[in-house]
Amino acid sequence: MLVARREKELAIAATRSGPAAISVVADVTKRTDHARVVEAAIGKLGHIDVWVNNAGRGISRNVSELTDEDFDDMMLVNVKSALYGMQAVLPHFRERGAGHLINVSSMLGRVPFAPIRSAYSASKHALNALTACLRLELAPTHPGIHVSSVHPGVVAT
Repeated sequence: MLVARREKELAIAATRSGPAAISVVADVTKRTDHARVVEAAIGKLGHIDVWVNNAGRGISRNVSELTDEDFDDMMLVNVKSALYGMQAVLPHFRERGAGHLINVSSMLGRVPFAPIRSAYSASKHALNALTACLRLELAPTHPGIHVSSVHPGVVAT
């Protein structure tokens, strides 16, 4: 199942993914859209094995140049959208006692070596903390639910 907010680009990706691909247009910055995606996935596929939170955006601003809008947007897209996804799929994973949740972060979330990517780095640090805390939360009671983060380097998007 593929999820994205831009219908045309999503349709192209689904076509390239093969005839079994299912696509859902959704805005992952909206909690209600996550609930709709979970329902659609379970309705069409029966269950969810893996959930990948991969929405993200970046801006290039030094800390001294950040506006409230810049910072709020980084946190909404890079952190809150993943939080919404984690919280939306968790009841299903808990019920099944299994699942793998993957959050796509960045190497800048571990080592903030690019000052001009300040808000992006901060948002990815926050995502890493939420990911680690969820892993710790679930380990004692739900060992079949795995929580991972991926930290790619520079990516042309």
